[in-house]
This record gives sequence, C-alpha cells and structure tokens, in this order.
Amino acid sequence: MSRELVERIYQVARQIPVGRVATYGQVALVAGANSARRVGRAMAMLPAGSDVPWHRIINSQGRISVRRHGGPDPEQKRRLRIEGVRLDRQGRVDLPAVAWPGPSLQWLEVNGYDIEDLILRSQRKGRHGAWVNWNL
Repeated sequence: MSRELVERIYQVARQIPVGRVATYGQVALVAGANSARRVGRAMAMLPAGSDVPWHRIINSQGRISVRRHGGPDPEQKRRLRIEGVRLDRQGRVDLPAVAWPGPSLQWLEVNGYDIEDLILRSQRKGRHGAWVNWNL
C-alpha cells in the first residue's frame, strides 16, 4: 500500500468528529482505498501517540472489529465511551444515531478530491453519505 494512500486514509479519519463513528468501508470509499481491509491495515500501522482517531472507525455491523488476539480492543471501547458513543449488550453502536455523514463538500474541494467521482462511486456501491445528495 502506498504511503500516499495511507496518508489519505489518515486524512479522512481525522475528519470524523468526537462522538461520531465511520465504517472502514466509508473511509475507504472517501479515501479511494478500494477496500475496507486497506483502512484496517493503515490503522494497524499507526505509530503510538498518533493524532488519528482510529477508535472512531468500526465495522459495517456497527461493532468494534475483532483484533488479532481474538476480541474487540478494550481501549477502543473505552475511548468511544469517553466520547459519548455507547455500545449495546451485543457490542454494537446505534449507527443511525452516531454515524458520521462524511466530510463536507468544502473540505473535499480544498483537499483536491474529485467530488463527481466520489458521488458516482458511492452510488455504484449503494453507499450513503452527505456527499450523495449534493447538487453539482
């Protein structure tokens, strides 16, 4: 995975505000990573003390993904709780309540993203986000 792609993934992840979550697939779509797994790998490569809010990225079922040791990361759960994101007894967040709608149009434009391409890719994948409803 190129360093440029990894940095784009981190750049998108930094846009997720406190108290919100995004899915690996959503970050992949915006960053142009073509795979949720690539986002997971990029998060696993983060150096200690990074400012990237890795804990705000969850799987498409609204759960904290299982780590190599066989369970969800308790640190991720702790950080989400501190930010007001609650998990139910099955370990899921209420995605409709805390899902990040995606970066703003202004942020995408300033950072050189191809808005029309993002909208088309979103629609092809059946994804939803704030960008899908923009009138270009």
